[in-house]
Amino acid sequence: MNRLFLLPALLMPMLLSAQQGFMPLSHVIDGGLTARMHAWKAPGHSAVRPYARQDAALFAPDTSGPRALLPVLDRWAADSARVRFGPLVDLQAGLDAGQDPATTHRLGGGLWLDADAGRHVTFHLDGMAWNERFPSYLDSLVRSTRMSPGEGYAYKVGDARSHYEVNGYVDVAAGKYFRFTLGRGKHFIGEGMRSLFLSDNTYSYPYFKITTTAWHIRYVNLFTRMSDIRGAGGDPTRNLRKFASFHYLSWNISKRVNAGLFEAIVWQDNDPAYPRGFDINYLNPAVFLRPVEFSLGSPDNALLGFAFNVKVGRRTLLYSQLMLDEFLKDNVQAGTGWAGNKQAFQLGVVAHGAFGAKPLTLRGEFNYVRPFMYTHSDTRQNYSHAGEPLAHPYGSNFWEALVQGEWRKDRWLVRELFSAALMGQDTSNAPNSSYGSNIFLPENSRPLRDSTHYENYGFYVGDPLAVTILHNDLSIGYLVAPRSGMMVELGWTLRSRSPDAGGGLTNFIRLGVSAYFRDRHAVQEPRYVLD
Repeated sequence: MNRLFLLPALLMPMLLSAQQGFMPLSHVIDGGLTARMHAWKAPGHSAVRPYARQDAALFAPDTSGPRALLPVLDRWAADSARVRFGPLVDLQAGLDAGQDPATTHRLGGGLWLDADAGRHVTFHLDGMAWNERFPSYLDSLVRSTRMSPGEGYAYKVGDARSHYEVNGYVDVAAGKYFRFTLGRGKHFIGEGMRSLFLSDNTYSYPYFKITTTAWHIRYVNLFTRMSDIRGAGGDPTRNLRKFASFHYLSWNISKRVNAGLFEAIVWQDNDPAYPRGFDINYLNPAVFLRPVEFSLGSPDNALLGFAFNVKVGRRTLLYSQLMLDEFLKDNVQAGTGWAGNKQAFQLGVVAHGAFGAKPLTLRGEFNYVRPFMYTHSDTRQNYSHAGEPLAHPYGSNFWEALVQGEWRKDRWLVRELFSAALMGQDTSNAPNSSYGSNIFLPENSRPLRDSTHYENYGFYVGDPLAVTILHNDLSIGYLVAPRSGMMVELGWTLRSRSPDAGGGLTNFIRLGVSAYFRDRHAVQEPRYVLD
């Protein structure tokens, strides 16, 4: 792995000019570029985020967007500068007026920095630290997982939690077709609000990425080191290591049609007697991972995904994902709820300039994930990092339907999100038995059919206890610093859970300055308790 990280330096003599670096992984910041990439005839590969700045260079500059409210922020962040930087600030107070009224706060600060080393190499660094008192439903999640959603281990400080996140990368362009990125951060693959392939729901992680763009194809190889935090008590030095290798091939078949192929392998390095490290068999960027996994006779966790996206009209995209862990056609067609039916799919549509209103974007999306999806017989190899799912934050055994609206005008940003979900929840009637909702339980924790055999059939979405989540979030913001996504924001969250389990209603209002340098995923539900 250490030798692998030397690749960018070895490739320096091959460098040619290219616009360097990446945009922040934030819909507040990159939403305008996404809309332009979804337009008919537009080039680029909008399913691969964060976007490379060379993707933005394919389009005419967007001069209609807002400049910073404080001009000095624009000067610090100007594209023409070789060193660009800006502050990141969260100063937010709120009231959770649900069943147990309480005040909340989110106090954070940090900095982002970009620096160009010539025309070919870009360095990036950003970091923030927070002290936060969460609304009740997120506090339940934090107590269950020990993690602030996507923002690090949540250390208890009085009646609040402290957490931090630091990211950075070195991005190198080698020739016309290749770029190499070594860093720490997060990634998102998909066109939806959610991704069933790889999302930015988790805490950041070290990675090495090779991006190849030629003709109408973009091919991404992502090699990562991830962590299992169970039993570590918040001490990063005690985290158990795991590794993952991802491939994503995006092909613009025509000006309207895009297809994608996704592969992932997750393996662990947790045996002190045999530290496996990064398996070099998974380093070959030009092969499918699944055949390699089979050729090794390996018990590693392998997943395969397919995407198909179609542009309709001038500014509307129909998108889909299909994710497979195990698939036997006869058992799927039989409809008997076989535990090995481990599949997930997504269908969605997003319309920019909906109903002729240029500032308006509307989205509708449906996600369906079978029980036991993303689990594994060795829980150290499940599809997670740092106690959080690598795909959808609900994990497995659920369906979700959501609608989203967004209005952008000058510095104003109004967002509305409504999500309805039904999920199966394990019950105390079968302690230590899994019906496929807890990705941190092994597959062989299914209930016993008799004294010696596990039950193999009868596992359906919503079993054994159907839980319904209704989540509505409305916010209005005024951008202070568009390049860092920092805005003055007023937001309201109304959420219900049935059965309530002692915390079924959240009525949460918040006001303050929010830095959306990265997307936040506040539509969450605790599905498990980590040790």
